[in-house]
Amino acid sequence: MFDVTETLERLQNDRQFLASVLVTMFFLAIFPAYFAMAGSDGDGSLSAVADYKIEGELEYIELENSTEYITSGEDGALQIQLTSEAIQDANSKNIVGIDVVMSYGEDEVQDGNTLLCTVNGGQDAPDTISATVSHDSYNGSGDGQNSGGSGTHTVEAIWFNSSMVGATVSGLSKSQIMEQLDSNGAGEGEYFVEIIVTAEEGGAAGCPHSDEGEEVSYSIRLIVFDYSITTDIASESEEV
Repeated sequence: MFDVTETLERLQNDRQFLASVLVTMFFLAIFPAYFAMAGSDGDGSLSAVADYKIEGELEYIELENSTEYITSGEDGALQIQLTSEAIQDANSKNIVGIDVVMSYGEDEVQDGNTLLCTVNGGQDAPDTISATVSHDSYNGSGDGQNSGGSGTHTVEAIWFNSSMVGATVSGLSKSQIMEQLDSNGAGEGEYFVEIIVTAEEGGAAGCPHSDEGEEVSYSIRLIVFDYSITTDIASESEEV
C-alpha cells in the first residue's frame, strides 16, 4: 500500500530518489508535447491551413548553345529536339520549365547601283524572329525584331505557379502549395524547339536590298526550382 508520509520523508532525505521523481515528472509532462510535435511533422502538417512563406531559387541548366544561319520562311525553320536525359540526375530535379534565349543581328545586303546607294541607300527593314517551345501539353511562343540592327528575346514555357515565389500564401495547406510548385516529374521527357526567321527587304529607289535570313545565336535551358515552405510567424503575430 502507498504510504504518503513515508514518501514525503524520503523525498526530504534522499536526493537521488528526489531526482528520480523529478525526472519522471518531467518526462510525463514532455511526452504528450513531443508526440504532438511528431504528429505535426507528418500528414497533419501538410493538411494544416496557415500563412506560409515561399522561398526558392531558380537554376538554369543549359541543354544546347549554338549559332545557326536560318533561311527566311517556314521551309527554312530550325527545328531542335532535346531530352531531359541529357542532364545528370534529371529525375531528382524539380524541372518546372524551359526557355530559349535568342540574339541576332542584321544580314541585309545592298544590291543596287553603287553610286545611287551611296547617295541614298535607304533603311534596312526589320526582320522577325519567332520561336516556339513545347513539352507534352506545355508550350510557349513569342517573337522579336532586329529593328534593322540587332535584337534579343526569350521564349519560355513553365508549369508551376511562379507568382508564389517570395510571397506569403494564405488560405492553403502545405500540400496544396506543393501541388503548385512541384512538377512531380512533369519536366522529364522530350522537348521541341522551332525558330523561324521572316526576313524583310528594305532599300530605296535605285538601291534595292536583299535579305535571305538571319544568323541566330540561341541557348536552350531547363528551369529547375528548389523551394522551401515555412510558417510565416510575422503574419501570425500581426493577426494576434
